Amino acid sequence: MLTILPQNKSIRRLKIGITGKFASGKSEVLKIFAESGFFVCSADEIAHMLLERGNPVSGEVLNIFGSGILDTGGSVSRKKLGELVFNSESAMRKLENIMHPSIKSEMKKILDAHPLCAAENALLFKMGMRGWFDKIVLVGCSDPQRENNIAERGISPALAKNISFFQEDGFYPDADADFIIENSAGLAALRKKTKNLINSLLKE
Repeated sequence: MLTILPQNKSIRRLKIGITGKFASGKSEVLKIFAESGFFVCSADEIAHMLLERGNPVSGEVLNIFGSGILDTGGSVSRKKLGELVFNSESAMRKLENIMHPSIKSEMKKILDAHPLCAAENALLFKMGMRGWFDKIVLVGCSDPQRENNIAERGISPALAKNISFFQEDGFYPDADADFIIENSAGLAALRKKTKNLINSLLKE
């Protein structure tokens, strides 16, 4: 259970939203924000927590999709669930209807509890969360670079294509982002760009 701590009004308040396509480098950017003193959270990690055995949300998912999504230990298998929903638009919509409200609820608790906070969510705009943040950082990445990143994760091209189908270009409008970090020149360059941005944000 999340403990909401009283906030010191003298502490700098800054809420940063980080978004971008699958395998664009969002998690690495989030990690750099954490290194710089931000409390961080990820929609994917929250989803993982919600799908743990015993969580009411996990029970809802199981009721909709059946026992075929369970692993040998009786917990929801993210791999099996992913294979199901990324191959069916109707199944994806059913999952989103269950997961998105709970993800938003948990993320709001975290943002409210931590004055200096960065949150990563690939579907930030789609889920109507633009107004939750002081600044939005969009992590851009060329398709060839994303394909390399995907291959390094051991994800099949077919599954990657299906994941990308559900992360349409319209979900990532450049005009709605305050900053765009292009992840096109390797990790060292990404770290430098992100650190420079953080330094600038903290000086404002």
